[in-house]
Amino acid sequence: MPYPLLVGVKTCERCGAPLDVPEDGRSYGCRYCGAEVQVAVEATQIAAGMRLDLSNASAFLTRLAHALETAMADRTKIQRHGAEVVVIELDLSPDLFIAKREARGVLAQHKKIVRGIALKTATHPLDRWVEMVTAALASHANEDARATHALSALFAKH
Repeated sequence: MPYPLLVGVKTCERCGAPLDVPEDGRSYGCRYCGAEVQVAVEATQIAAGMRLDLSNASAFLTRLAHALETAMADRTKIQRHGAEVVVIELDLSPDLFIAKREARGVLAQHKKIVRGIALKTATHPLDRWVEMVTAALASHANEDARATHALSALFAKH
């Protein structure tokens, strides 16, 4: 990992002052002593933090929905039937990830969206889809420190 993972850090390690998030979204900076902490997150950390059980469709969708609603609410759509999660959509433009509950398990799809049009839709085995989602989340987080901080909540407690 090229940079230290910033998990729950709100103060400068050098002087103790509050850290600011600059416009580049890739680092936290201290306005008092000038220290800067660049942040990055890896897909394996996100996957471990979500602790997804791929063998149980209901548990998988429930845990994934909770994790995404907690960390990426503005990019996540959840459809429920009562308390049961039936569809999850995660929009990480240009990638759209969809998980749908079906009688035999979970249908996992990935779509490439350009100008609102799906150019390519592919169905993947669930384990591969989770790898793709976590890689896309890590990439997104590494472009935006605010997303990194939100995603850190997924694995800070675990």
